[in-house]
Amino acid sequence: MVSKENRSIGLVFDVDDTLYEQIVPFENAYKSLFDMDIDMKQFYLLSRHYSDVKFEASRNGEMTMDEHHIYRIQEAARDLGVFLTDEQALNMQKEYKKNQQKLQMSNITISILELAKGSNVKLGIITNGPSEHQWSKIKALGVERWIDKENIIVSGDYSINKPDVRIFEIMQEKLQLPNDSLYYIGDSLENDIIGANNAGWKAIWINRYKRKSPGNVKIYKIAENNIELFEIIKKIFEK
Repeated sequence: MVSKENRSIGLVFDVDDTLYEQIVPFENAYKSLFDMDIDMKQFYLLSRHYSDVKFEASRNGEMTMDEHHIYRIQEAARDLGVFLTDEQALNMQKEYKKNQQKLQMSNITISILELAKGSNVKLGIITNGPSEHQWSKIKALGVERWIDKENIIVSGDYSINKPDVRIFEIMQEKLQLPNDSLYYIGDSLENDIIGANNAGWKAIWINRYKRKSPGNVKIYKIAENNIELFEIIKKIFEK
């Protein structure tokens, strides 16, 4: 039984592919528009890669958001032998965004948040992305039931993106905890895990697609799904 005493522990979550599985609305968007066969897992992972390639360009105005979305979907599809026009890529993005308004967390993810809140653990979110877009996902997921809005940081509101250590420092100031009491939970090695390393936090990697971990990155624990994450967090609380 987990004690409900006031704990000097903070759990901070990423949103995409952490609180929910991003491939689900992505796959549904593609299948609703196209009947061309494609390796959906690779398509999704490539789209994330190409999104990161041009993320800074989209943020600083070198390309519009529509151009960014077209680029990441077209390039990912092209790598797999599927050629989409600008219009097709943009239509898929629009369908994808529509699907993201209907997001749901799994029961196990809700159990993680319930366990943490019931144990008086401090909770937060740091997510990269445009303000309106990320806040719409946060609203759809309903996470403010467990996490105070003041402890939710969307990079678009601050003009700072993970892995910049400053965005972690802002959260640390909000939670008022030492860095060795903070755990960051996310799926991106480049943004989440390295960012947490830079801030001196413990990093829990959600590695749904079994990527290899580089030797120079410190990872506290690895979970391949949120069932494994639940077990990791229970053990943290039992210490």
